Amino acid sequence: MPEKMHFTKSNLLALESVPGKRRRVYDEKQKGLAVYVTPAGSNTFYCIKKVDGKTEEIRIGDAATVTLEIARAKAADIVNDIARGINPAEQKRIKKAEMTFAALFSEWVKHCTIREKKSLGKDQDSFRLHLQGLARKKLSEIQRTDIRNLHANLSEKSGKIQANRVLALVRAMFNFAIQKLDVPRLKNPAKGIEPNRENSRDRRLHPDEMPRFFEALAAEESPDMRDFVMLSLLTGARRSNVLGMHWNEIHLERGTWTIPAIKAKGKEDITVPLTNAAIEVLQARADATGAQGWVFPGPSRTGHFVEPRKGWARLLERAGIEDLHIHDLRRTLASFQIDAGISLAVIGKGLGHHSQQTTAIYARLAQNPVADAWQKGTDAILVAGGIKKPAEVVPMKKGRKHA
Repeated sequence: MPEKMHFTKSNLLALESVPGKRRRVYDEKQKGLAVYVTPAGSNTFYCIKKVDGKTEEIRIGDAATVTLEIARAKAADIVNDIARGINPAEQKRIKKAEMTFAALFSEWVKHCTIREKKSLGKDQDSFRLHLQGLARKKLSEIQRTDIRNLHANLSEKSGKIQANRVLALVRAMFNFAIQKLDVPRLKNPAKGIEPNRENSRDRRLHPDEMPRFFEALAAEESPDMRDFVMLSLLTGARRSNVLGMHWNEIHLERGTWTIPAIKAKGKEDITVPLTNAAIEVLQARADATGAQGWVFPGPSRTGHFVEPRKGWARLLERAGIEDLHIHDLRRTLASFQIDAGISLAVIGKGLGHHSQQTTAIYARLAQNPVADAWQKGTDAILVAGGIKKPAEVVPMKKGRKHA
């Protein structure tokens, strides 16, 4: 027969342990309520009931922290739930086995890798930098208020656009869990949260800012940061492409950098002309490193430099320049080329722009006018920055040294 007694605080404290096994005692007042006494003498409240012929034990809590009154109330609630056909023990098992947000992201990475999603690297950066607070949470635990607060905080700290990108990622991941992974009874907590309004950005480095910018860049202590910014400006390439630049993509003798389709946003190879100034930066790095592997190697999981945010903020503060993003360097080169009279079609080819309206024009362009456009644009930048004088601008070199 099961051991029973009328639970009181003093009776519970007086319960003696049994060497080598747990002692189970039922409460005579509240049906289903029991206490387990371990050999070490600690007491734990449980509600023990049969559900569909199976005995279920639902833990209520330690007697040292849960009062007898609360234990009885919780046991009564559990008994009532079971009477209504709800099995709290099964719900706990489901919750324990439920996928965490980090596990969902792992599945998302696998899915996007198979589909060759070009922005997967940005998704991984967003998860690493902004979503660690959700990583260990079960999917059902993530509430709408969590996502709304996350979006608001990122809007203030990381900018409205970055906040929108993270919001879109969370929404897409939950849709993926619901539609592709068939996670039961899951709602999307990001659904319906309004993103920040995004205005079209036309910021660039202006000629009057160039001297300060180059002076601050010359004072930068990190060679990687200095060269990364310089190459971003001189090539007009996207940040992710410059960070992931590999020596097997570069041909210094021809003066070209070929971004493979797998890294290109438009899913086609992009041939970026390397101007004289860009080649000087790369040649110096080649001489120092042997031109093997990543151009900007780093200790990250990717193997290359990944996060220039602190260095960029340091550079802008030193230059006294505000509201300038790394992507604005790409717009800066294009604007100087336009100022020099270069056609939009030529600029678009070198930048890797891709659209139905311009593809036919790009396809007919030879590389020489594109290379000439890059030289003119970067020469104009260097003149504006005080690095060169107009008289020092020379045609692109031929027969360059190959790294």
